[in-house]
Amino acid sequence: MALIKLRDSDLPRGETAKALLDSDVYDRDGEKIGTVKDLYVDTEEGEVCFLDVGAGGFLGLGEKHFMMPMEAVTDTGGRVTIDQSREKVEGSPELDTKGVPEDAYQQEVYAYYDYRYPQ
Repeated sequence: MALIKLRDSDLPRGETAKALLDSDVYDRDGEKIGTVKDLYVDTEEGEVCFLDVGAGGFLGLGEKHFMMPMEAVTDTGGRVTIDQSREKVEGSPELDTKGVPEDAYQQEVYAYYDYRYPQ
């Protein structure tokens, strides 16, 4: 998948992007995990594929970032809810926010959450 960070692009922000950006993220038990810091969009399809979820830290210091496949999102009604536990997200491969993640990392994230990687 060829990805681009939405905030680093001039792509239009559709309704999905507007509903997700800067939203709080909650796990399947209703516990807050973090906030959607950015979105990764497939440049070929124009679809949001991943969330960049920032968690922990104080005023951005010490904050960790995790990549969450859109397949995990179960609700965007005022807040983002995912079908994973907080512990699962916190144990996921940490996201390096400098640049766009390579294909191998994307596949690792899909495998970690037990989702099928799109072909």
